[in-house]
Amino acid sequence: MNGFRKTTMILVGAGFCGVGALSLQPQPASAETETGDRPEIIVPRAGGRAAFEKFGCITCHMGDGRGGQNEGGYGADLRVTKLTAQEVGQTIANGRAGKGMPPFKGLIDDETLDVLAKYIKVELRLK
Repeated sequence: MNGFRKTTMILVGAGFCGVGALSLQPQPASAETETGDRPEIIVPRAGGRAAFEKFGCITCHMGDGRGGQNEGGYGADLRVTKLTAQEVGQTIANGRAGKGMPPFKGLIDDETLDVLAKYIKVELRLK
């Protein structure tokens, strides 16, 4: 029985070593597309909250989007805006001079505008 146990352990150990050796073999990586070009790598930008803070939205609209009277003037309550996400993005880009909202066109790229608008419409929205 002792010999059987020893032989079994050796065979099992050899099996694990074989599996380990197979998994350690380098796998070919393909960095080419059908046309032979390298694929475009898209790195996602920081979330909407980071943009909301980075571009100073919290100065007028507060951290939770409730707005109101503050050091930046009087910010709208973004939690209840009736604007669509696209309209929010346009408002951020073009501003609202009569209401004290500065334009951010040229300061914020289109992708970040979309992320910021979606953050305002989804995350800041009153539940």
